[in-house]
Amino acid sequence: MIGPLLKQEIENAFTVVRDRCTPDELVILCVECGDKTGNRGINLKTGLTHCWRCNKGQSNRGYFLAWARALGYRFAADDGSSVPVEQLLYRADEEVSSVPLVKEVELPRGFTPILRKPKSVYTELIIQMAERKNLLFEDFVEANVGFTMDDPYWEAYAIFPVYEYGMPVYYQGRTYTDVPGETTKRFPSRSHVKWGAGYWVYNIDAVRQEKPEVVVVVESILNVLSLRWKLKELGCKTMVPVCVFKHHVSKVQALKLIHCAGLKEICLLFDHDAIDATWRSVGYLGNRMRMTVAEMPMLDGNRKCDPNDNVEAAIRAIGDRKLYTVASASSRLLETSWNDQIRQQVSLAGRKIGS
Repeated sequence: MIGPLLKQEIENAFTVVRDRCTPDELVILCVECGDKTGNRGINLKTGLTHCWRCNKGQSNRGYFLAWARALGYRFAADDGSSVPVEQLLYRADEEVSSVPLVKEVELPRGFTPILRKPKSVYTELIIQMAERKNLLFEDFVEANVGFTMDDPYWEAYAIFPVYEYGMPVYYQGRTYTDVPGETTKRFPSRSHVKWGAGYWVYNIDAVRQEKPEVVVVVESILNVLSLRWKLKELGCKTMVPVCVFKHHVSKVQALKLIHCAGLKEICLLFDHDAIDATWRSVGYLGNRMRMTVAEMPMLDGNRKCDPNDNVEAAIRAIGDRKLYTVASASSRLLETSWNDQIRQQVSLAGRKIGS
């Protein structure tokens, strides 16, 4: 049976022909035969698929999920209920790349969103952190940032939930104050959250809902918040920022992004000192999607710059992003009308913080 979450993912990954669908059957354009009118049906009750035009997929016993897997598709909400047991057995080297079931996780004990306790001393500390990162209280409210007074392990951290299909599937902590030489981030252990950070993409719900042409991949959740408000300020609706938590896009994260409807380009925006690792990690995606790399500049004194330090510099880096080519991995500037437009629109004034 095709459940509601899996059905939504299928609708995002394939072109659905609405006027041919019924409550029990989803009809899509078949990606195997050049179908332009909608000839592949997916039975929502049995999970079986059939294309009246090409009849391909019968080697997978007619099961839609097995057919989609053979073409390289992976669905986070696939619980395997409509696939034969033999089709669910992954080889050992593939197991780490299988997309996990989207399942709600429990946030740390006593988790309280800052909007619920705006006068708390913890909220005040979080607001101070936001201002140091050139962000506002409203940015953190939109991200549903919270704190806890009941869990000693997480009490010293602002907690950022990670959502997929509106459910918390992961979370990350950031210290209220930055101590030189010490890490500012904390991730839950596998005993509390089975699937680690490499399985999730922060802000992917916005990609699925807004269907942008370009996704900008950054390392930090705070970078997403900075770019999100700046792109809104510029009136840019063709880009959405997401976070992968590292200078590397895992295969699971890549599969989730590749299958987002309407997406034409993935742009990697990382710190200057991570650019070599960034170029090396592009290869997996380069033959599946148009890939570009935007390099953050270095500040005076050989200091790193990230979007929270200078969001205008990040916008300029995106505007000057370089196209990745599989053949040579050489760089060349993308010349698009959007690039010219964004250079003209960049405001050096920024927002007034603390108002």
